[in-house]
Amino acid sequence: MKIAITGGTGFIGRHLAKRLAAGGVEVVLLARHVPDQAGFVASDLSDRAVLRDALAGCDAVAHCAGINRELGQQTYRRVHIDGTRNVIEAAIEVGVKRIVLMSFLRARPHCGSSYHESKWAAEELIRNSGLNYTILRASMVYGRGDHMLDHLSHALYTFPFFAMVGFVEKGIRPLAIEDLVDVLKAAVVENRLTKKTVAVTGAEELYLSEAVRRVSRVIGKRVPMIRAPIWLHYAFAY
Repeated sequence: MKIAITGGTGFIGRHLAKRLAAGGVEVVLLARHVPDQAGFVASDLSDRAVLRDALAGCDAVAHCAGINRELGQQTYRRVHIDGTRNVIEAAIEVGVKRIVLMSFLRARPHCGSSYHESKWAAEELIRNSGLNYTILRASMVYGRGDHMLDHLSHALYTFPFFAMVGFVEKGIRPLAIEDLVDVLKAAVVENRLTKKTVAVTGAEELYLSEAVRRVSRVIGKRVPMIRAPIWLHYAFAY
């Protein structure tokens, strides 16, 4: 079996590729910046000819490419919407039958968030593609090499206090990367969850403040936490 993974050098893509390769699956990794070696294809998902060559002979595509902030030409529309459209059309042109999309738990239309709206638009493209598909809506994903735990631990070492956004906390269900990869593998290799849009969350619900406390205990660096309105966080950012 041969599987293409977009966003193949990203956090989720790397873990999925490692799991699939360990099971004897041949993987093709697509990403903007890749090493010059077999199995990697440099692609920002804008060139359909490059995509066709990369997807030729693949049984399925795990579409994990995405951004969480816009930077230069890498916009939500260009990556999430146009990129997904190009992957779909290239897959159809070379005969790939199945695509699994990594989406986000709160993807929805008309919500005022360009990120969430672009994720929803990508889902709609997948659902209407005619391909055999699975859409996985993941909650906050954590694990070795992620951005969340890395940034959190860095902040705890750097600042004399940790500022929480807003005054009312909402529960979160952090999802371990190993659990997410289990579901991804079942969908992309075993054809499970066919033509379904599935929410994937962690087993435990907790507040962000508790997550901060757990990380601080592990690294041995405890700092006081304060709550601050969102406008104050914007002021710090600028």
